[in-house]
Amino acid sequence: MHLWKISKVGVGLIAFVLLWSIVIGFSSSQPGQFFNKGNNAVWLEHAWVGDYKSEAEIQKLVNDLREYQFSTAFVHVGPLKSDGSIDPETYKYSIHFVDTVRKFDQDLQLQAWMGQLRHRIDLDDPKVRHNVVTKSIIMTQMVGFDGVHLDIEPAWDNDPGFIRLLKETREKLPEDAIISVALAKFIPQSALWLFGNLYEFKNYSTQVNYGNVQKYADQIAVMVYDTSISKEWLYKWLVKEQVIWITSFLDEADVFIGIPTYDYGEPRPWFNHEIENVRTGLEGVIKGLNNLKSNPDRFAGVAIYPYWEFDEENREAYRELWLD
Repeated sequence: MHLWKISKVGVGLIAFVLLWSIVIGFSSSQPGQFFNKGNNAVWLEHAWVGDYKSEAEIQKLVNDLREYQFSTAFVHVGPLKSDGSIDPETYKYSIHFVDTVRKFDQDLQLQAWMGQLRHRIDLDDPKVRHNVVTKSIIMTQMVGFDGVHLDIEPAWDNDPGFIRLLKETREKLPEDAIISVALAKFIPQSALWLFGNLYEFKNYSTQVNYGNVQKYADQIAVMVYDTSISKEWLYKWLVKEQVIWITSFLDEADVFIGIPTYDYGEPRPWFNHEIENVRTGLEGVIKGLNNLKSNPDRFAGVAIYPYWEFDEENREAYRELWLD
């Protein structure tokens, strides 16, 4: 009788453990420094290539990026026009910037950040895609960027024009040129299945989009901000889940988790700085990486958006939670 009870309890315990591991996952308690590979990214403002910057100013920037372990910089070179081109006047000092950065740091990876709102650029038009690809060639082959960072928002699952652009860019750029892509927050296909009858999902980025993008992109930067979340614990949970799902799913591209530094001054319907910030974002990232269902090998680092809002409050949280 007692043996039967013990075995029944044992079976129940095993079932609970299995359910826990499947639904929640086991976790460790390593600090952020354990996961920080010193390979973090940052979005840099347009002025670095649109305006003339002295050698001293660029050296100061390089030193700052090195101090905070940013090894990748997405440098805004100008918005894409509706025809896929960029006015050369908007990046007229880009060669000077790239050459000067190289003088002080040969290892800092510089990517030409090119973006536009999706509804303003028709990527189904081959001529438009050709112009974007041509600009990517100019940025890497003539200006000297290590690669291109494509930030066309939003790019959802059912966007063949966007995927064709990535494919054509990959085909035309040298093998060693980096292609990185900024993508919207990940939503599992299982969530669409579970909640599809309760909520109409019009736009989403699931395994379909991420899987298509990683065929041609070396890196994916996930924009985990502007979430409309009003609870701090829920934002941390979302960031944690993004880390777990995306790193466990991707098997080709590396992922940067984008966290915000900006503050509109007062809460907006889609963003509250008290909820979404460097501290809460990093806490979510760390929890996600500690979950044994995540794959830290696919995690490249965090990406700070934007650098020009990386003030002392943000830096303090970053140093405390992330730096060695």
